[in-house]
Parts: sequence; C-alpha cells; structure tokens
Amino acid sequence: MRSEIDLDAAARAGIIDEHVAIALRNFQAQSDGIPHSSAEKFRLFGGYADLVSAMGMGLILAALSLLAIKIQMVLLCFILAAVTFAIACKIDMRAGPALASVLLLSWLFNAVVVVPAALEAAGVWGNHAQFKNAVIVVGLTALATWIYWRRFRFPPTFAVAMTGASLVIINVVQNYSRGMYGFDVINWLPAVVALVLAILTLLWAIWWDLSDIRRETERSQVAFWLHCTAGFLVTRAIFSLLTGGEVINGHFILTGLAFTDIPWLAMMIFVAAIISLLLDRRSLLTGVLLPVIGIFGEDEGAVVVGMIIAGAGLLLFNYGWIRLRIGLLALLPAKIEAQLPRTNLALQGQRPSRRHLPLWPQRQ
Repeated sequence: MRSEIDLDAAARAGIIDEHVAIALRNFQAQSDGIPHSSAEKFRLFGGYADLVSAMGMGLILAALSLLAIKIQMVLLCFILAAVTFAIACKIDMRAGPALASVLLLSWLFNAVVVVPAALEAAGVWGNHAQFKNAVIVVGLTALATWIYWRRFRFPPTFAVAMTGASLVIINVVQNYSRGMYGFDVINWLPAVVALVLAILTLLWAIWWDLSDIRRETERSQVAFWLHCTAGFLVTRAIFSLLTGGEVINGHFILTGLAFTDIPWLAMMIFVAAIISLLLDRRSLLTGVLLPVIGIFGEDEGAVVVGMIIAGAGLLLFNYGWIRLRIGLLALLPAKIEAQLPRTNLALQGQRPSRRHLPLWPQRQ
C-alpha cells in the first residue's frame, strides 16, 4: 500500500478516482485498526540509496565544517552553506530521500550559526557582539528557511528553523536580563519569552493542521514537526518558571524541580494531554513528556523518577488514545467536533480542505 500522500497525488493527477483513493484509505485503516489521522506516519528513511547519499554528504560537509571552525574563515562558512544548498538541489525529492534531506537541512542551519560565530571570533562586531550575533543568526535562519522551503517543500524545515531561532532568542534575553538587572529576573524573563514562542509555534502548527484535518497531504507532516517543537518549548518554559536556576562558572543552570511542585507538573501534562487529544497529535504530548526526564535534577535517582513519569505517561495515553478521544469529542459541540480529526475508521465523501498549491510541485 502506498502512502496517503501518494494516493492524494494519484487522485489529483487523475490516475485513480477519488472514491478509489478513499476506499484504499479505509481498507488500510481497517487493516491497521486505527484511523489514519491518529497514526501520524512520517518517513525518515528512503532506502539504501538514501543512506548512501546521506553518508557521502555527511563526510563532505563534516570536513568543510571542521575546516571552517579551525581556521575561522568567514568566507568558508558561506561556502559551506552554498555547497550544502547546491548538493540539495541535485537530489530528486520525489524519490523520498528523507534521511539525506534531514542531514542537508541540519547542515544548512549549522552553517547559518557558524557564520556569525566566526564573525564574532574575528572581532568584526566589537561591542554588543552577542546581540549582533543573534540578529544575524535569526535573520539568516529566516532567509535559509524561506529559500529551503520554496525550493524543496521539506516538512521539517519550519520546525528546525523555529527551534534554532527560539534557542538563540532565549539565550540573548537571558544574558541581556542578567546584564541589565542582575540575577533577580533571569528566573522568569527568558521563561516567559520561551512560553510566548512555544504558544506561537503551537498556533502555527494548528493552522497547518486545520488545512488538512484528514492528514492526507504533506501539510499534516509540517504540523507534526511543529507540534514536536512546541511541546519541547512549552516544557522547558514552564520548567524554568517553576524551578529557576543558578549560575555556575558563569553559566545559567536550571535547578531540579522540587517534589512539592509535582502538582504543577501534573497540571501541565493534563493540559497538554487535552490539547493533544483534541488535535489528535501524539507528537505534541511526546514533546511535552520527554523533557520531563531531566526535570528533577541530574542525579541518578531524579533521572529515574523522570524516566518513569515520562514512560508511564506515553504508554498510558498511547494505548488508550482512541477511547480517550472518543470520550472527549463527545463532550464538544457538533460544530467544533466537525473541525477536528475524526475517530471513525471509514471515511465518506470528499475531504474538507482549503484550496492550496501542492507542496511537492511536479518537475518539468
């Protein structure tokens, strides 16, 4: 059975009728015993040819990166980004080279970060180097994201860019607040900024989801990666608000969560679970639960507690996911429920969708 995206492309090309595509989707869902919208399928490995391409590109790009860091040559950093993009242009995305695409995307944004770091090391910025560094990183990230997305329409692009830009912004706000106000506000100001960024990322992911509630196009895959990013940012932001931190050797380190704050942690997981169930997004809940592993501190006992909480939460919600969704959707008004992914295995009629250009345009 081909993927949902392939069925959608075949139906749009007129190779198969839309009703045949729906029948194939229903057959696959009934065979799997789970609605397609709940499966959240994605592809990170396109076969052995994909693996060979990824290994070859990885060796070349790693060599260029090590050389750029060693000699601190700004021009070589730009050459690294250009070489990465040039290699990506030679890949036929229709063949599904997911692993190679992820590698190229990672190295492209790595080059974006290396450029301002090399400029700072060369003394180009002078005073306020870190702020200028951050501005350049965010600007280059936005430009690289736009170019990469316009050229390849690769689903994880926005999530990777949002993660990198958010970490840079949070780090700058943290150091700025520490320099301006001392250590009194560093416990909450960066956390508030991180929470705002997380909410914006979540809203962005929901926007992509609402344009494809049946999860039959690449738009749902874009939302999948954004939900993972939003969950991670939400957990780190709330963790920072609850615990604060301390400065060790000039670096701000989060302190472990006290056991008296466990009710707040439970509330965070509960709210995340409700939103995840409504949106039918395990990826959001996974992004929230996995960072809990280190939330109680770095000693062995604290890590064990975090691992148990995260693992139990993932298993509990995963095995009872469909039943929990059915019960939750039954409490909603019919008009709201109609805008959310369905729980039934069989789908009827044309899918509700907005008019949009395909994410993977056919090459001439």
